[in-house]
Amino acid sequence: MRVYVLHFENLGRLTRAFDRVLEHAEVESSMIEPDGMRLRFLGPRAMTERLVEQIYEDGGLTWCSRHDLVS
Repeated sequence: MRVYVLHFENLGRLTRAFDRVLEHAEVESSMIEPDGMRLRFLGPRAMTERLVEQIYEDGGLTWCSRHDLVS
């Protein structure tokens, strides 16, 4: 499992990314922080890598960090 923290340039890009995250059944948990233009989510490593690539391709992503969770 991985936790991702994504930062966006504006609210429109943030909400579009959040919608994309909500569409994926494998995402275990997600949280949107409009004041900080941040989106956090948790999901399986293989699935989330492609999801982050898709969000990046949509544009507006300014920073992304990821952290593996220890079982």
